[in-house]
Amino acid sequence: MNDSLTYTHVNLTRWVSSILSPIILLGCAVGNIISFMVLLRPRLRRQTTSIYLAVLCVAEMGTCYTGLLRQFLLDAFDFDIRLLNSFTCRTHLYLTYVFLRLAPLLLALVTLQRYLYVSQRAVCTLRSTCIQLFCLFLFVCLAEFHLFTYYDLTYSDTRPRTEYVPFECTVDKVHHKKYYDFRSKFYPKLALVAYTIVPLAIIILGNVLLVRTVRRASKRSRSSTRKKRSVTRMLYAVSVLYTVLTSPASIFLAIAPTSYQLAPAFRLQWTLLRLLFYLCHSVNFLLFCASGTFFRQEFISFINSNCGCQISWTDHSNQPLTTAAITKFDEETLPPTTKYNNHNIILLGSDKYSSRLHSKVSVESQPTSV
Repeated sequence: MNDSLTYTHVNLTRWVSSILSPIILLGCAVGNIISFMVLLRPRLRRQTTSIYLAVLCVAEMGTCYTGLLRQFLLDAFDFDIRLLNSFTCRTHLYLTYVFLRLAPLLLALVTLQRYLYVSQRAVCTLRSTCIQLFCLFLFVCLAEFHLFTYYDLTYSDTRPRTEYVPFECTVDKVHHKKYYDFRSKFYPKLALVAYTIVPLAIIILGNVLLVRTVRRASKRSRSSTRKKRSVTRMLYAVSVLYTVLTSPASIFLAIAPTSYQLAPAFRLQWTLLRLLFYLCHSVNFLLFCASGTFFRQEFISFINSNCGCQISWTDHSNQPLTTAAITKFDEETLPPTTKYNNHNIILLGSDKYSSRLHSKVSVESQPTSV
C-alpha cells in the first residue's frame, strides 16, 4: 500500500512539474529580459529605482534558472546537475542560494529607497546606488559561502549508509556533525527571519509609509486623482502578491523536520509550494506594466523601435490629471516637453512632436479673415 502511494505521488509530482515549470521558466526569461531592457532605456535609467529593478530582474532570472530549471530536469529527465561532480554540487548549490537571497533583499532595498526619495529624506545618486548594490551582493555572497565550503557529494543524511545508496549533494553528518546540526536546526530559522520576515516587514512598512506620504501630498494640494489611487492599489497588490507566493515555501522549509522528507506527500507538497514561489519571480513584467505609466510608454516605444510596428498608447481616464498628481519621483521622468492646458497634462513624446503640435494649435487659433 505504501509503495503504491509513493509511486502515485512521485508520478503526479513529475507530471505537474514537467508541465508547469517550462511555462514559468519561459515567462521568467521573456518578462525579465524585456523588463531589464526597458528599465535601462535612457528615459528610465536616470532614476535610481529603475537600476534597482533592473538588477532585481537579473536576480530573479538567476533564481529561476538555478533552482527551478534544475528541478525540472530532475523531474522530466531524471538528470541532476549537482551529481556530476563535487565542483558542480558546490557551485550550483551556492549560486542557487545567492540568487535566492538577493531577490527579497533587493525588493526590500528598492522599497526603502523609494520611500526615502519620495519623502525627500535622502538624495539618491548613481554612485550611492552602485555602492549599496555592491555591499548587498558582497554580504549575500559571504553569508552563504558556508554552503560552498561544507557541501559535497557524500552519503545521504536521511538514508542508511550502505554501498547501494547513491551519493547526494549534501553535508556529511559524520565528518561535519556540528555544522550539520547548525544547518538542520538553526539555519532554516535564521534564513526565515533574515530573508523572509525582515524583508517582508520592510516591504509592507515601506509601502504603507510611501502611500501615506503620497496621500499627504494630495491633501496639501487639495487633489485626489485617479493616478494616485491606482498607485496606492498597486503598492498593496505587490506586497500581498510577494507575501502570498513566497512565504509558504519558506515557512514550510523552516518547520518541516528532516525526517519528513521521506514521507510520500512531502515531494508533492514541496513541488506545489516551490512552483508558487518561482511564479513570483516570473511576473515582474506584468506588475511593471500594471503599475508603471512610464514603463508602459517606454515598452511601447521599445516595441515600435525594434519590431517595425507602430503601437499607440493613450490614457482613457475620465478624470482630470492635475499637476498635483505628479510626485517628485514622476516629475523627473516626464518627457522633455510638457504642456499644461486647463489643468490637464498633455505628455508629448519628443521636442519634434511638440513643435509640430504647437504650430498646428497656433494656426488653428488665428482668426480667419473674411
